[in-house]
Amino acid sequence: MSLILYPEGYGDLPVYQFYSGAETLVFDRESWTYYRILDETREKLAGVTTVLHATLDRSSALMPWAVKKAMEKLKRLLKDGGSIAEDGYIGLYETNLDELIIKAKKADKEELEKAGDTGTAAHDWVERYIKAILEDQEEKRLELLSKLPSDERAANACIAALSWMHEHDVKWIQTERKCYSRKHGYAGTADGLARVSSCSNKECCPTTFKDRLTLVDWKTSNYLYLEYVFQTAAYQQAIEEETGEQIEDRWIIRLGKEDGEFDPWYFSGRELFQQDLDGFLNALNLYKSVQNIETRISDIKDAKRARKKEKVMQERQIKCLDSATYKGVRKKRGCNGQDKMCSTCSTIYLDKHPEMGDNI
Repeated sequence: MSLILYPEGYGDLPVYQFYSGAETLVFDRESWTYYRILDETREKLAGVTTVLHATLDRSSALMPWAVKKAMEKLKRLLKDGGSIAEDGYIGLYETNLDELIIKAKKADKEELEKAGDTGTAAHDWVERYIKAILEDQEEKRLELLSKLPSDERAANACIAALSWMHEHDVKWIQTERKCYSRKHGYAGTADGLARVSSCSNKECCPTTFKDRLTLVDWKTSNYLYLEYVFQTAAYQQAIEEETGEQIEDRWIIRLGKEDGEFDPWYFSGRELFQQDLDGFLNALNLYKSVQNIETRISDIKDAKRARKKEKVMQERQIKCLDSATYKGVRKKRGCNGQDKMCSTCSTIYLDKHPEMGDNI
């Protein structure tokens, strides 16, 4: 169990303690980064979702969708602008078409932003609902049921979550469970831990079981992606590592934003868990290797820039940028932002004022 504190020295960054207080992490929400607190420093940790986003490529699935959204928006812009007549004739200047294409190209980002807002609203509502259950706040729970999110798609996702909870007799233990693997050096947040029982639908629950310790993860995406499997295995490993208690099952539940139905992925048993954990650890090792190499390359680039800057400064000590226009009539205060003239300007000045000797 992690404890949230706000001690002096960390500003408003939330602090989480693990392993009976032996390990302390802070979370910087702005950069979405966990740091492990050491004696006098803090160590940046790999985030579970950061690792998977950096190593797994979704582009093959998203590219056709992005093109589809762009074409849909282009057609809508043409119709709304009156460029498409009732007989289907398209008439507009090329510059206008270019402007419409530029707007249409942003369609996928706009859709992702909308989906992100919907997903956030649904997740927040579900989290508050589970907290009301855990804190035995019946009035709060009923109030939430009477006030679903105003976004219809988010409300549908919440209804899907409620349906899954009801059909599987879910008994919540925790929500938004912070996880830290001391062994592998990563951190993240699992949506919840619960005791879950099988439902009567054999496609959903092939076998009968009751009150199994389960890790739950909600998704509001249109698809169930491979990375979700690795993600939940990483959370399970971290929790088991800290508590010593084995989690029996994992549920990844896609919440339908259009129909209010849930689409479950159910994983049970140690063999599947180990396979999925191995997949995450492979991604983690790749991520760390890339980070190490990028750091080395960055250090090399920084050293080259420093040498180049030093060379330029040395050259400007000999001949500054305005030495070509300097006439030597008056003594300069200095060159290159310093209180000393460069060698070239000093020579020009001494040619005009030989009586100064070396006293410049």
